[in-house]
Amino acid sequence: MFESVRSLTMEAALELAKTVQAEADTQGFAMNVVVVDRSGLPLVVLRNPKAPDASLEFAERKAYTAASYGWPTAKWQEIVGERPLVMQGLAQNPKVSLIAGGLPVKLGDETIGGLGVAGAKAPEDHAVAAAGLEAFLEKP
Repeated sequence: MFESVRSLTMEAALELAKTVQAEADTQGFAMNVVVVDRSGLPLVVLRNPKAPDASLEFAERKAYTAASYGWPTAKWQEIVGERPLVMQGLAQNPKVSLIAGGLPVKLGDETIGGLGVAGAKAPEDHAVAAAGLEAFLEKP
């Protein structure tokens, strides 16, 4: 009747966001970072005033998509490939982003949250997100 689910804590989400923001700073990018829980709801938003204004919304959409589907947003182009109806259907959801820079946060095989990074070009967004998430997961 009841089921226990795991999700990111606010404290862990804040530490993840700070780690990713530090990675963006190290690489010389002004980026916004959003961490969401397993349901795609924001836990932490770090807004860099030097990042492009629209990138905050993109970061949130990337985080939502990664948490909701459990895949990196960079993988969507490969997944939908030549299936324009699937692409069109996904594009109808205003919360979804198929642009690189979103990663699921996993505990084993279970998705417990999502990370979204935006403010540079999509490959750089993805690289910063991946490096920051890896650094966070390596912390004791």
